Amino acid sequence: MARHIRHLRKIAAHTLALGIAALTAFTARPVQADPGLSVFASAHYHIHTDLSRRQTVPYGRHMDLLFDQYERRFRRLRAQNTAEKGSGNPLYLLSTEQRYHHFLHELGIAAQNSGGMFFVTRKHHGVATWADGRSRATTRRTLQHEGFHQFAFEHFGRRLPAWMNEGLAQYFEDAVLLERGFELGLADPDRITLIRTALNDGTALPLASLFQLQGSDWHQTLTTDQGRAGLLYAQAWSLVYYLIHGEHGAYQPAFEAYLGLLGEGMEHDSAFNRAFGSNAKQKIEAGWKRFASKQLPDAVTVAAGRLAFLAEALAYKASRRETMPRALDQLQVDLRTRGFAITRTVQQIELSYNADQPELYTYTRPGGQVSRFELLEPSGYGLPPRIAAPGLTPEPNITWQRDGSGELMYDIVYR
Repeated sequence: MARHIRHLRKIAAHTLALGIAALTAFTARPVQADPGLSVFASAHYHIHTDLSRRQTVPYGRHMDLLFDQYERRFRRLRAQNTAEKGSGNPLYLLSTEQRYHHFLHELGIAAQNSGGMFFVTRKHHGVATWADGRSRATTRRTLQHEGFHQFAFEHFGRRLPAWMNEGLAQYFEDAVLLERGFELGLADPDRITLIRTALNDGTALPLASLFQLQGSDWHQTLTTDQGRAGLLYAQAWSLVYYLIHGEHGAYQPAFEAYLGLLGEGMEHDSAFNRAFGSNAKQKIEAGWKRFASKQLPDAVTVAAGRLAFLAEALAYKASRRETMPRALDQLQVDLRTRGFAITRTVQQIELSYNADQPELYTYTRPGGQVSRFELLEPSGYGLPPRIAAPGLTPEPNITWQRDGSGELMYDIVYR
């Protein structure tokens, strides 16, 4: 069976604040792979799910806002795949990881090591992921990443180069949702470090090689060499970030023109040369290397990563029914005494964090002042304390809730 598959790495839990809006029930042909799914219609999606309506509504609202962002950013493009125009973008939101794998297995798709997927087979296509057993943050970031792949497939077909497809998917994956809309352009410290290291030790791909990678090459690297795959993802993101934000935005008009030409059906090399200039590749590569070797992560993303470590620590204490700390100093002493540490996977690279790292309890305010996170009163009975980073804009906060199976989960929401 011919198929086109996009995988998403299992990622750390960062998240977005989300408003609630109504979804309407929708009657549609049951999915053959799992006829037990209900279907809800939002403005842009048909959400096939075994979750309750209450659990599904926030994800539907979030995806509608995200789709509007895609359309604003790529308003020059017209959808190329119009067979199901008006029928809603298929989104399969399963309750558990086990149901996610079972669902895709019934479609003939192996989904090992994936946190979510955009898939295309001869009979089905859509975005698939799961909700329970991990934070809403992770599920939403997964949907942002895979949702872009779905949008790109509808508007570019298979013409969008693999590096651009993955780079833009990560760019949108990092977005945070605020009351005023999505904030884009956040810079992840782990990707930045990975690229700087690769540039220093000579393992970064020349841009000519990156440009030539096909989707099949990307997928093969992902399944056979996870370390190399992590570098590919990071380099694709870094180059896209540079073309949007580098040199004070000088390349942004050409970048948009390039995407427009691809959307009109022009082949990659011709579109790139027309938009950027026939002799621009060497200049872009040199400029990107300078930019990437000096790029600094934004304070908000750094703080969010450290908050995730503290949230994991509180979740661990809650799982052992231990008394919750009333102050950050108390938590720090406790974690250092027991040698608490976690390992998480970012861009297929395992990263370790331990309680002896003093910076994990601090964040940097605008202007350079280093402050300590603040523990706040729990938002409900039986929940751990909230954690805040006052003074950052947007301000990341740890909040807590329980998933559909009653398991304690945290989110990082932005205010």
